Amino acid sequence: MYEIKVKVQCPHCESPNIVKNGTKITGKQNFLCKGCRKQFQFAYQYQGADPGVKKQVISSLIHGSGIRDCSAVFKISQATVLRTIIRKAEGCQLIPRQKHYGRIILDELYSFVHSKDKKVWIFYAYSADTKEILAFTMGKRNIRQLRFLMLKIKHLKIKVDYWCTDAFDGFKAVLFRYNHLIGKEFTKAIEGRNTCIRARLARFQRRSTKFSKKLLFQWNLFLIFVHWLNSQSSYI
Repeated sequence: MYEIKVKVQCPHCESPNIVKNGTKITGKQNFLCKGCRKQFQFAYQYQGADPGVKKQVISSLIHGSGIRDCSAVFKISQATVLRTIIRKAEGCQLIPRQKHYGRIILDELYSFVHSKDKKVWIFYAYSADTKEILAFTMGKRNIRQLRFLMLKIKHLKIKVDYWCTDAFDGFKAVLFRYNHLIGKEFTKAIEGRNTCIRARLARFQRRSTKFSKKLLFQWNLFLIFVHWLNSQSSYI
């Protein structure tokens, strides 16, 4: 007679410091991680409750898949995919790596929410030196959105020597002339970042049929993507 032993690790923090913690209503064994203090099961009756599946869902979303794609592939409901996005975004925060930046590039790109008739513009601030997106806003392509973006950057408490933008009149109205650099030669780096965003997120592709039904989901998914993108050494 053979005895089979299975090594159990926490699916949240991958810690091996695990103890049994009673059983669920279904009769399955429940475990508790002493590292992160989160509970989990070795095998889940419903795929949507599995932390490992949730990680794969987020990874798929930031690599070009849509909500319906994830629902079909992982055999979970679309509502579960949307809840996973909301909960994941709660733990994402954009924290600048430095307190002083030589140049920050500002640019915008658009996507669609609810239908192709409703265009939503994303303004964001990007550092080419550290390859990180510092802040972003979503809304109309106007001065009000730019001012909101500058307010978010101000709350980061960072020092910026020069702002680099294209010739959009809104940037001229918001930024001071003495440290405002205008021209395509100053915004080449952010164009590559725009390409990365459109290639990675299906809902940001110009000819895509995948778009968010609500701005809330668009915002949270973009926050998750930016948080992941900032943790990468390069987008190539």
